[in-house]
Amino acid sequence: MQSTAHCTVGCRRLVGVGARGYNGLTMTHSSWRLDRPFSNRTVSVMAAAGAAVLALMSAAQVYLSMWNHGHSLTRMVLWQFAAWALWIGAAPWILRLAGRGARLRVLLPIGLALLPLHLVLAGLATAWLRPFATGEVPWGAPYPLVPSMLAAVPYILLVDPVVYALLIVGGRALTASHRAWQLQLRESQLESDLSRAQLDALRLEIEPHFLFNTLNSVAALIRLNDNGAALAMLLRLSDLMRSTLDRTAGQYTSLGEEVAHVARYVDLQRARFNDRLSVVYAVDRACDPLPVPAFLLQPIVENALRHGLSPNTRPGRIEIGARQDDGSLRLWVRDDGSGLPASFDLRRDAGTGLRNITARLERIYGTHARLTLRTNEAGGTTAEVLLPSVAPAVTVPA
Repeated sequence: MQSTAHCTVGCRRLVGVGARGYNGLTMTHSSWRLDRPFSNRTVSVMAAAGAAVLALMSAAQVYLSMWNHGHSLTRMVLWQFAAWALWIGAAPWILRLAGRGARLRVLLPIGLALLPLHLVLAGLATAWLRPFATGEVPWGAPYPLVPSMLAAVPYILLVDPVVYALLIVGGRALTASHRAWQLQLRESQLESDLSRAQLDALRLEIEPHFLFNTLNSVAALIRLNDNGAALAMLLRLSDLMRSTLDRTAGQYTSLGEEVAHVARYVDLQRARFNDRLSVVYAVDRACDPLPVPAFLLQPIVENALRHGLSPNTRPGRIEIGARQDDGSLRLWVRDDGSGLPASFDLRRDAGTGLRNITARLERIYGTHARLTLRTNEAGGTTAEVLLPSVAPAVTVPA
């Protein structure tokens, strides 16, 4: 079976979501998620957690080195946390400033201004928390402020420049990550839009494909002066086109709706074959709710009629069937017509309808669906479509 009709391909404007390529069965949002860079709130929480860990580690180290001096571990932890608290508030702003591309002439004065500020805060923390006090010392009896500040100078001059430089580098890195994320997201959206546009173009090509063949059949009936059959065919075509317009615009429909659409198409073709056509529906009704690509079966039935039964003058039979096999949905269209040529190759010799079906299945399901054609032992051809029995996790809007 093959089809030779051609038509003009149209394409609607679509809106897509992030995705790479388009394998609807294996691709989900979780399997292709673009991680967003950290927000300021996240950075603040991470800075607070980091300060708490460093405070606990530093306090534990000091406490264990003086464990027999009678110092309070609680005071030492609070003291260290207060000493690191400056970076909890400053980290988000430094990261944002560095990420926006601030130059060294701006960052350097800010870093120099943070040194005395941190020195004052560390001195106040030492003076009021009295981390090295022993016994039951009242909280309100502070150390002298100036000696407390002077004691913190070596540590601040050693640690603060390193922390400040790490924050600047981190800000640059986060900004680069955010820009890469935006570019990656845009690229994936463009790929998704392209894939959806190609799917929609294939569907738009399939929908009018049978229309041209039907009008040619009507013209042939008119040339034969069989006006009654031509009129009946036109009326059935009107009903079929109305039902086509009423169908959902999405890429998927239920198998029950697809078979009902095919049944209307077959009724339309009966006027062309008179009494020579018999159709058997071997569809398991449990499969009716299962999702299938819209306009999947009709081009296959059309090929069976056009290339399988039309060349013969004897009566012909078509069987349209569906059943579930091991989690897959198996669809078939079997005819007892002329059969396939000995050298027939689906990818090389298929016409528009079958090529489109193959392309749509590959784009929607990847390697999880296939269309095959084979010659029956008793003559004729069987076209078989194997699909997953569930719709892809990422559906394709029209």
